[in-house]
Formats: sequence, C-alpha cells, structure tokens
Amino acid sequence: MFIMADELSAFMHKWEEDIVGGLTTFYDVETLPYGQHRRGKDIRIKIKKPQLNILVGSTPSNLVRFMPDVAWDQGLTSRVIMVFSDERPMGDIFADTARRLPADMVTDLKVINHLCGQFTYEDGYKTAVNNWRALGQQPSPNHPKLTHYNSRRLTHLLKLSMVSAVDRGNKLHLTTTDFNRAMGWLHQAEDFMPDIFKAGAVGADSRAIDEIHHYIIASDRGKGVSETIIINFARGLIPIHSVGRVIQVLSDAGLIRAIGMDKLGVKYYKPIFGKPDLKVVSEREEGQQ
Repeated sequence: MFIMADELSAFMHKWEEDIVGGLTTFYDVETLPYGQHRRGKDIRIKIKKPQLNILVGSTPSNLVRFMPDVAWDQGLTSRVIMVFSDERPMGDIFADTARRLPADMVTDLKVINHLCGQFTYEDGYKTAVNNWRALGQQPSPNHPKLTHYNSRRLTHLLKLSMVSAVDRGNKLHLTTTDFNRAMGWLHQAEDFMPDIFKAGAVGADSRAIDEIHHYIIASDRGKGVSETIIINFARGLIPIHSVGRVIQVLSDAGLIRAIGMDKLGVKYYKPIFGKPDLKVVSEREEGQQ
C-alpha cells in the first residue's frame, strides 16, 4: 500500500494515536492479517501481511507543531527517514508543465512493480552489515529527538539496500554495492536531520529579531540608525519591556554594533551582515561619525 501526499496535514490533519498505531504496525509488516471493523457495518476486510509506504511533504515548522514532544519517544517517528533541504531551485515558469516521464523509467517502474519474493545476500554484504553493527553503527545522529530513531537505523539500512538492489537490476540479491549505496543515502539524510528541528523551532521572538534587524539594514543610510528609531519600530512588534533586551541580543549576536552617540547622548547602531570581508570601522572613524 502507498500513501503519497504533498502535505502531511492532507493525509492526517492532527496527531491521532489510533492512526499512528496502525501505521507502526504496517511498517513492521506483521504476518497476521490486519482488520479494523469499527466502520462499514457488515463489511469485513482483512489485509494479509500489510506493508505501507508513505511519502509526504511538510515544512519544518508544521512538522514540529504537528508532532507532540512525546511523539519523538514513540514508535512512528523512529520509523521515519526525514529528508531536509532549504534549496529553492529556479525553473522556467514558461516551460512545458506537462512533464513526461522518460520511457526507460516507466519501463523500470513497471518491472519493479512485479518483483516479489525473498531477498538473498552475498557474504560480503553480511560482513559489511555485521562490521558496521560491531563498530556501534557510527556515525549516528546525536540530536536528542533522534535517540529512538537510532534504534531502527539497521532496519532503514536494510530497506534502503533493497531499494538499491531493485534499482540496479531485477535480482532480489543484496551485495556490498547495495550496502555502500544505502549507507551513503542514510548518512546524507541524517547529516541534515537536526536542521529540521532548528528550522522548525523559530519562535515569535526570533522572527521579531529578524524583522528588527532587517529594518535597521533598510534604514541605514551610511551613518547608522539611532536607538530612538529602533525602539519606536521594535515596540510595535514586541512588549515594550523587551525592547532593550532585544537590542542587546542583536548586539551580542553580532547583528548590529554601536558606533557612537550624538550630542544628546542617543546611541547609533550599524547593521552587520556577518561577512568576513566587511570594512571594520576604526575607533577614530567611529568618533568622527
């Protein structure tokens, strides 16, 4: 069985424990038939050895909001491979939108769809897997929300190896080539998994800080921006008692820096863009400004 949805919320609009329990069972491919008879009156359907594959998309913020904290200690999230990218490829908006799959790909997919049976493996594949396990399956993700994910990395590796095998040919036979390809895919995904939580955990304070920093950049005409102007803008975004602390955070984070005061004792700040080739203003120049 397959579920392919552009958005996770289109498949499941909120975290449902009953649905999650079923998804976990399908992932493990239980040998007993699965049935659910609470709906459909006299309809009695049982699925023999159900296996469900899911491919869905989500933004990091929606994923973090959708998944309760307790979910990362449960079974479903440990059975999910999360692939993160913040790339925004630029395509030709006037190109033919009726994209056609290559004929060879269509043929391959039809062949793969009819493959069934038990996988075999060569001795080299067995040795590679056992050596990896003996070395502690390193390197492994160390993010606290991925602790339980680490317990199922072996299963992920085996399934990705099967994907590699059917991608290479029509034999259900695992080789060291499949081990190496699967390991490469797994590590490539895992390297960026922590970025999902970082990108999804942006709160209101962080967004306000980004907006204030952008305002300072846009307002600077080469001589800096007065603290008075910054305060008047910031108080429309955050509580007034937090404005001073936010300005200090911007300074401590290296996003702005004080360049001096005017005759009335009002501080002036210059925005910092974080590039190493920025011109550093000397103390003498700061005094002149």
